[in-house]
Amino acid sequence: MRVVFAVNAVPHAPVAQMSHLASARYRGFIPVQQMQRDGVRAEVSTVMDLFRPDFDTRLDLLVLHQPKHDILMLANVISVLLDKIDKIRAEGGRVVIDVSDFKFSAEFLDAMAKALGPEQTKAYRVILDAIFARCDAVTAPTEALAGLLRTALRNARPVFVIEDVVEVARQEAKFAPAGELKLLWFGFLSAHIAALRQLVHDDLPKIRATTPCRLHLVCEKLPTVESRQVFGAADPAALGITHEPWSVPVLEAALAACDLVVLPFDAGSLMSKGKSNNRALQALAAGRAVVAHPLESYRSLGDYIGLDDLIPSAIATALADPAVTLARLRAGQAYVEGRYSPPAIAARWLDVARDLQAATA
Repeated sequence: MRVVFAVNAVPHAPVAQMSHLASARYRGFIPVQQMQRDGVRAEVSTVMDLFRPDFDTRLDLLVLHQPKHDILMLANVISVLLDKIDKIRAEGGRVVIDVSDFKFSAEFLDAMAKALGPEQTKAYRVILDAIFARCDAVTAPTEALAGLLRTALRNARPVFVIEDVVEVARQEAKFAPAGELKLLWFGFLSAHIAALRQLVHDDLPKIRATTPCRLHLVCEKLPTVESRQVFGAADPAALGITHEPWSVPVLEAALAACDLVVLPFDAGSLMSKGKSNNRALQALAAGRAVVAHPLESYRSLGDYIGLDDLIPSAIATALADPAVTLARLRAGQAYVEGRYSPPAIAARWLDVARDLQAATA
C-alpha cells in the first residue's frame, strides 16, 4: 500500500520550525514516520507538490489536509489539483480530505470576507466544494468536528474520526508540588489571545492570592504583535512569566519541570468548534496533571484532567488532594498511551484506507 499525506508545510523542514503547524505534525509527519517503521510505503508531500507534472498519481490513499486559503486563492491553477485528484481516483486510489478546523460556518466566512473580500471568500468556498465533491471520505480529529462536517456536507461523504497523535516522550507521572507552584502553558499564542489574557490578568492574581506560583510559556518566539495584545507594554518577566520558543525538546523539558499544565480556552472563539484535545494529550503522555476549561473535546478526558469554567478553582481542586490528582493522572497516562500513540493512530489511518478500498471494490 502506498499512502501520501499532502500538508501545508515544507516536508523536510526541521520540526523546530513547525510550531504553528501542529496539524501537519499530528496528522501527517508522525503517522507517516510510524507507517514507515511498520513497513508501509508512506510519505509526506506538500499540497503544492501535487501541482507538479511529475507527481506520481499511482497510490492507494491521498490524505489531503484541508487546503488553506492562501493555497486555494490560486484559482487560476486549482484545476490542476482537481485533475490530479480525478486521476488518482481513476487509477484506483482513494482521496481523503482531512479537516482540523471548521472553516464552513457563517461566522468564519463573514470573518474571511472582512479580511480578504467577498470575491476571494466566494472563490474559497467554490474551490472547497469542488475538492470535497471529488473525495471519497473526510476525516476529523474529534467527534464534535465530525458532526459539524456531516451537517455541512449533508452526509454526502463518510466522515471518520481519527484523533491527533502524541508526539512527546513518556515521562514518569508525578504530582507533588512543593514551594512555588510551577504552571506551564504551551501552544501557538497567536491562536489563544483571549484565553491567555484572561489567564495572565485575571486568573494568575487569584491563584497567587492563596498559592505562590509562576507561569512558563512554550510558544512561538516573543514578542509578537499578538503577544502585545496579551501583555500590553509590559515585559512578561515583570508579571512573573517566562517563555521559550517551541520545539519538541523544549516542550519535553518544560513538561518535566512543571507541576501542572493549564489550558484555558476561549469558548466563544470561532476556532473552538470541534477543537482537538491534543495539548491535553501531550501533557498526560508526559505524566503531568492538566486543568482546562470544559471544551467539548476535553470532556472526553474528564476522568483524568481537572475541568472547570474557573481555572483557579480547578487548580485549587487539584492541590486539595494530591494523591487523588496523581491517581487520575496515572490512569490518564495509561489511557492516552493505549489510544493516541503513533502505532495506534497510524493503524487507524490504514484502517480507513482499507475500509474505503473494500467499499469501492
